[in-house]
Amino acid sequence: MLKQLSKRLHLFLTVILMAIITLILCFAFGSTCQSQRTGEITYIQRMASLIIYQLEADAGDFQNVLSDYETDMKVYSILKNAEGETLYESPSLPQEELKTLMDQAERYLQTQSMSPGSGGTPVTEQGGYMEIRGNGHDRYYGILSTVSARNGQIYTLALFFKQISVWTMLLRQLPAYGIIWSIAFVCVFLAGRFLMGKAFEPTERVLQSQRSFVAAASHELKSPLAVIMANAETARDNLDQVQEVEGCLKTIDAECLRMSRLVQDMLLLASSDAGQWTLQKRQVNVDTLLITLYEAFEPVCAGKSIALELEMGEESYPDLYTDPERLFQILSIYMDNAVSYSSPKQLIRIRTKVTAKFLTFFIEDHGRGISLKDKPFIFDRFYCADESRTDKSHFGLGLSIARELAKILGCEMGFFDTPGGGATFFLTFRSEKRNETAMPAGIRS
Repeated sequence: MLKQLSKRLHLFLTVILMAIITLILCFAFGSTCQSQRTGEITYIQRMASLIIYQLEADAGDFQNVLSDYETDMKVYSILKNAEGETLYESPSLPQEELKTLMDQAERYLQTQSMSPGSGGTPVTEQGGYMEIRGNGHDRYYGILSTVSARNGQIYTLALFFKQISVWTMLLRQLPAYGIIWSIAFVCVFLAGRFLMGKAFEPTERVLQSQRSFVAAASHELKSPLAVIMANAETARDNLDQVQEVEGCLKTIDAECLRMSRLVQDMLLLASSDAGQWTLQKRQVNVDTLLITLYEAFEPVCAGKSIALELEMGEESYPDLYTDPERLFQILSIYMDNAVSYSSPKQLIRIRTKVTAKFLTFFIEDHGRGISLKDKPFIFDRFYCADESRTDKSHFGLGLSIARELAKILGCEMGFFDTPGGGATFFLTFRSEKRNETAMPAGIRS
């Protein structure tokens, strides 16, 4: 479903961006057409000035002058004398086309006032350009002029220049625009694919994590359920044997407690994912907290012949302003983890370090430590370094819960190898001067 959504968004993004690029290319083509039209107008006006200048100087050679411009410059012309007699008309255009152009030019001439020079002396006058439609779909620029030659003759000159059609300009620009459009499409497609992948990567990671979480939770729940069902069946089949039934009931009770812990841990993580964890912050006496932690785990360690040591400074620790239950839960997870991976006669040490800015708790064990391949995943949910899972009391959720709690308390957590073997987990609070009404978890200044 997520891949389908990604593909649809990718397609939508590609279509929108390519539509925008197409519009930009259309505007660019429109600008090119406008520039072409401006160039054509400037061209015909300059040609008209040159032709008029040559006719003024040598009107007797008008045929060679006009034919040369027609051949070389594609400027078509009609030249008439003062009596209206046609002296020259371009042979390259059909007579019907020339007649249509001239008729429109004459109508235009009737609307213009081409006045003689001062004192009634005829002068050369070049009119402005006009656009004329031919018999077909061709369009022309036309210029009407009055030419006063040096021999005293007055001529009427009509010049025509065929416009380049929009279709012709499009065909000329199409290869370049096609290449630009294709390159833009490839770039947009690849960029969109990359961005969609990056945008959906966190979501895919979360969904994969949820799937892994559900799969692992199902696996962990299935094991105690199978044990409970098997023992329940055994107890039912041996109702007359009290000792056998009591053993089954004890096993069922232990597995129920195990399931209860697993469900509670999963609920804690679910609350963290939903952002529903709350904090009850208050002053925490570090000395009391450390002694309570030691007393809680001293019997557990004694039962496994593990030495437990508490190092405390001679001076009292600064008070913390945090949630004592959450803090104790993190340290308990550290302690539980240390006990699980420590062998008899080994040492677990609880110690602290205080500086001007930090207060750090350390739970140090001298067990088998954490292998290099396990270190990147030690805080992942349901990850257990004991691949054989011989220790059924752990589900691989403790350290992941500790990490979530540390985030909520705003402190730093981590681990490093204990010198001589083992692992040391730490939890660091930063000292911050805040208002008492809005002070985060930290050392009270």
